[in-house]
Amino acid sequence: MIGAWRIGFDPALPSAALIALGVLALASFGVYLWRRGGAPVLRGLGIAFVFLGLMQPQWVSETREPAEDIALIVVDQSESLGLAGRRDAARAAADAMAAAMAREPGLEVRVRETRGGADGTMITSVIEDALSDVARDRIGGVVVITDGQAADPPEEPGRLRELGPAHILIVGDPDRGDRRLELVSAPTFGIVGEPMRITARVIDEGNNASVRVRVSIDGVRVRETVVRANQEFSVDVQLPQRGRNMVVVEADEGPREITLANNRAAFAANGVRDRLRVLLITGEPHQGARVWRNLLKSDPAVDLVHFSILRPPDKQDFTPLSELALIPFPTEELFERRLNEFDLIIFDRYRQRGILQAYYFASIARRVEQGGALLITAGEAEAGLDGIHRTALAGILPAQPTGAVTTTPYRPAPTALGRRHPVVRGLPSPERWGRWTMQVQAQASGGQTVLQGANGAPLLVLDRAGQGRVAQLWSDQPWLWARGYDGGGPHGELLRRLAHWLMQEPELEDERLTLEPGPRGLEIERSTLAAAVGDIELIAPSGERSTVALGENAPGLFSGEAPASEQGLYEARSGNLRAFAAVGPLNPREAAALAANPDILRPFANATGGSVVLTGEDGRRLPEIRRVDRGANARGNDWIGIERNGAYVVRAARASPLGPGWLWALVGMALLMIGWRRESA
Repeated sequence: MIGAWRIGFDPALPSAALIALGVLALASFGVYLWRRGGAPVLRGLGIAFVFLGLMQPQWVSETREPAEDIALIVVDQSESLGLAGRRDAARAAADAMAAAMAREPGLEVRVRETRGGADGTMITSVIEDALSDVARDRIGGVVVITDGQAADPPEEPGRLRELGPAHILIVGDPDRGDRRLELVSAPTFGIVGEPMRITARVIDEGNNASVRVRVSIDGVRVRETVVRANQEFSVDVQLPQRGRNMVVVEADEGPREITLANNRAAFAANGVRDRLRVLLITGEPHQGARVWRNLLKSDPAVDLVHFSILRPPDKQDFTPLSELALIPFPTEELFERRLNEFDLIIFDRYRQRGILQAYYFASIARRVEQGGALLITAGEAEAGLDGIHRTALAGILPAQPTGAVTTTPYRPAPTALGRRHPVVRGLPSPERWGRWTMQVQAQASGGQTVLQGANGAPLLVLDRAGQGRVAQLWSDQPWLWARGYDGGGPHGELLRRLAHWLMQEPELEDERLTLEPGPRGLEIERSTLAAAVGDIELIAPSGERSTVALGENAPGLFSGEAPASEQGLYEARSGNLRAFAAVGPLNPREAAALAANPDILRPFANATGGSVVLTGEDGRRLPEIRRVDRGANARGNDWIGIERNGAYVVRAARASPLGPGWLWALVGMALLMIGWRRESA
């Protein structure tokens, strides 16, 4: 404890009244001097003593306790240091500086961490927040240990001078190079199958060499080119599927790399189809034709062309030709010139009647193998000699009729495979589905039988043919469910899923891997036809790999969760399947520039009287700590200064009046009277 004395005051009037009286007295005294009064000294002393009486002076004796100065150490632990491998070096440097400061008497050391976010590393705001509860006359200085990549350098560094000298200790070598890739423009959506342009730049300081760049979509490489570093380039790609497509652009490793994490950039592009064109051919009128038509017409993304064969060409009667059809069947237009425009072709209860030539079916088979889709819903005629299976389509069909037709009521049911297939999986209450009354008996030589009918015979068979897909429904009676017969069934959902699977919509893929950010990290879902799946490999933005075990939620559907401690693009792998998810921004600011940079925070250090010190990649070249007086030089070649403020805290105080206030006022009045007497003499 230290004893100290001072003169204090205990005003008799409120401060506002004293100020008003003071202004009035000064104004009056000024007028007095301007008119050359005869006793200015006595008048001035009198006014002063009167005010001294109103202020009631006191002799104050205090017991003071010296207050410790506060020194703040801010250690950068953001993603940029982790990606560059400097996080441990920064932590070790912070520990060493904190230990050195703790040995200084009268100095309290505070340590705070700053971590990166969507907007980068915040350093200035962390400093102000950490010292917000400290009196400014107790702050001795600030030491920041960072790689220099700060997102909030102060616009007016001088306003922070009251925080004491700020010393910036840079971990890393500013001369070490690092190649990175930067997206200039990336579209957020594109039409499936149409060119989409990406513009980017490979930044490689001091090196304008040729760089190989690769573009992949959902883990599949779609384009590779060679570009010049530090110059913009453009590349065209095509989105392969509707919905979200994760596009990743990667550049080859440079001659001097801090990390490969910023050699790639990613963005999500939503694929949209121009329109899905469907050709529906109804072989003969029946009650189920309206079900297909209503389903396809209700989808605004589907452009439907529907033809019904109302009368076979070999039928002879006396009906006038003008009443037979509105237009002739445009076989040449549909199956020669425009066949490749259709994404899905449906033969509903079709039978050979000589309307379509044999080579038309060969064209349809080629169209399917090139990426189209074919659906056949069989009527009773499919079991006979004029069934569509006896055409060139036979080579791509997975099942063949046996020649028998069942007319005994039966209940459609999922097969063991169907319970795991996305076309059937999860359809509600299959045990209560209504019965159908007709089925063409067939045997499956390939494909996937997902529904079975009477006596366990195949009812719905799916298969792939080349790049396209084929489905055979061995009954034309989904309309019974639509009418609610025997309790009905999920006809709308089943047929919608079937059509979307045929048109290769990603959510209906039987082998599928998804990765989505969730409230507790990353949510992984694996859809498969297999009975079990292995662990999922998860790759973090920094390149760190881990495995995640999945549990089965439903037949063919497995899921799991994984923590997400980093910002950026995560990748999940399961065999040949790839899935991507972004935590925070896809291309975080923390990963954009990883080279140590002493210039961003240098204005801050200079304005506060601090310094910038390069500590090396390992952070071991640390300066010496010295205590300096407030306002003195706080930097040197191998040392940094922390100010000694001499602040204190008053623990006890005792006030003794220096005479009564009325006595000081009486003396003042006496001096004023003497002055008046002298002027009148």
